[in-house]
Amino acid sequence: MITKDEFAKLLTFELDIMLKQVDGLSQADSLLQPEPGGNCLNWVMGHLVVNLVDILKTLGGEPFTSLPELARYEIGTEPIHGQEAGVLDLQVLVETARQLTGMITDRLDQMTEAEFDEEIEFWQGKSRRGYVAFFYFFHHSYHLGQLEPLRNLAGRTEKVI
Repeated sequence: MITKDEFAKLLTFELDIMLKQVDGLSQADSLLQPEPGGNCLNWVMGHLVVNLVDILKTLGGEPFTSLPELARYEIGTEPIHGQEAGVLDLQVLVETARQLTGMITDRLDQMTEAEFDEEIEFWQGKSRRGYVAFFYFFHHSYHLGQLEPLRNLAGRTEKVI
C-alpha cells in the first residue's frame, strides 16, 4: 500500500520529467503529428492536465478557478491536427500542470493517512481513495511516457532522463 507521502514524491518526480520533456519546445513543436497517426504532444500534455484534475478531485481538492477549458483533451477526444478550436498553448498547459501538481501535493500534506485510505465510490466499485488516486497516477505515467518520442519528433533527440 502506498502512503500519501510516497504518492506526493512520485508526482513531484513525474512533474520534473514532464518539464524536462517539454523544455525548449514551441507551440508549433507540440502540434507536430506522429506518423502514421496518433496524438500530438499538445494533446498528450492537455490530457495529462485533465488527469491531474482527476487526481486532485479524487483527493477531495478543487482546482483553481482560472483553470483553462480542457474539454479538447478529455478521454476519447479526437487527435489534434493543428491549431484548432479548444487547443491551448503548450506553455499554458505546462504552467497548469505545475500548479495542479502543487495543489495535489499540498492537499496530500493536509490529509491524514486515514483520509487517504477512506473508501470512496469509483467506477470499479468502492475503493480506497489512495488506490483511486494511484489508478489515475498509473494512467498519468502511461501518457507521460509518450512525451519522449513526441519530443524526438520535434528534432530534440538529446538524452532527457
